[in-house]
Amino acid sequence: MQDSTKTSHPLEELYEILGEDLEDCTSDGLLISENEDPIPLTNDSFKEIKESGASRKIAFVDGGDGILEEAPNFLININRIYFSMFSGKKRISPSTIKSRIEFFSSVVTKILKEDSKITVTYKTKLFPYDDQDRKLLPDEIDLESTTEGATILEKGRINSLSRRFAEWSFAKKIVEEELGEGDIIVKDGALQTGFKNETRYAKELYDIAMKKGVIVCGLAKASRIIELDCAEPIIAKVQQFSNKFNLGKWYFEVGNLPGDDMGFNLITKFHQNSNHVFRFEILTEQYNKMTEAERNDVLESFANNSKDMAIIGYPYGFIDADRFAQVRMNELGMYKGLLISQMAKHPEWKKLRSHSSSTKFHDKLNRVTS
Repeated sequence: MQDSTKTSHPLEELYEILGEDLEDCTSDGLLISENEDPIPLTNDSFKEIKESGASRKIAFVDGGDGILEEAPNFLININRIYFSMFSGKKRISPSTIKSRIEFFSSVVTKILKEDSKITVTYKTKLFPYDDQDRKLLPDEIDLESTTEGATILEKGRINSLSRRFAEWSFAKKIVEEELGEGDIIVKDGALQTGFKNETRYAKELYDIAMKKGVIVCGLAKASRIIELDCAEPIIAKVQQFSNKFNLGKWYFEVGNLPGDDMGFNLITKFHQNSNHVFRFEILTEQYNKMTEAERNDVLESFANNSKDMAIIGYPYGFIDADRFAQVRMNELGMYKGLLISQMAKHPEWKKLRSHSSSTKFHDKLNRVTS
């Protein structure tokens, strides 16, 4: 018989049960692949980022996007890509290309019927402010994607597609025109690819970077990767062990992850007084050819850019890039107003509004009941 006098809050019970459900498992290794031995978590596994006076030129690339209008059969987005360059704390101005590009994109759903098979195709078109910016953007045909039947491609993937491809193509242009041997380009996020044709854009960046001697890196602010022994988050486990050894700035080699990941993965801490630890990648082909001193120079260059008190231990170049790449909510409201004013000028606007209304009722209900 259940106790009807229960007084504890359900969240208290949830938290208690969650603590029991999370496996209390201890191991002194990091199991990344069932086909490989665990990586030892010992003092010798952590490499100190040493002071050597290195402050290489780093180009930080980030992007942002926001939905202006959507329906099950179309999507209108604003996309923004930005880069900044630093050597240590010193900002370096671009010499030939603009630091930010902004463009709109539309994705339209088309149905293709062949025999008894139905395929849903998503066709993307790009609309930059300046037509000269088209040379910095991906080709529209490469953004086309398909699903079978009436299944709609996940919105989160569709609305980020144009931005993701533009980040690769813009990064390639930055390497071509702004960087030289020994310089670094770093993308916000991992070096993984997840869309059809995206691997080709990544490879074009890697090829020109290796030809010019520019180091390609990726830094992920968050990671959902778990190790396969105790199901612990990799970053949390490595950080926990690093605290035992009283280390300052350091990096820990994880290596290549299963899948199409092109980067050699590290766990890094860029400032001794920071609590922030990141997943950091260097293009594997480049990392394997580096001496330990060269690896240290690359990582120390990031450490020398990670001393700003706003978020100590996080490269300031990415704080700056996020500020100028992010599409804020108040901006979305402004652009939505401009879009509505443009739609009202065209005879098709009623059809577009009727299509988008099929996804809007929940938002309207929230405004009424909130």
